[in-house]
Amino acid sequence: MILYTPLSESDIFPTESQDFQKYEMVNLQGKMVQVERLENGTCRIVQLLSTDPQDFLNEQFMPGSMVSSHEIIG
Repeated sequence: MILYTPLSESDIFPTESQDFQKYEMVNLQGKMVQVERLENGTCRIVQLLSTDPQDFLNEQFMPGSMVSSHEIIG
């Protein structure tokens, strides 16, 4: 089977369910982003999901950026 996807193999087939559960899709300033919840209560942006190319130029949504939990909408 061949999968044509930009995702890495570890994103599609995680080794343990605990590793996969720390990621979630949230609304950040009206944009959908995938974040990783950290132990100290902050979140690290992993991926931005948008159809607007201008959103990817915004440094607020850059992968690796840290955001606080109170900025996130569910």
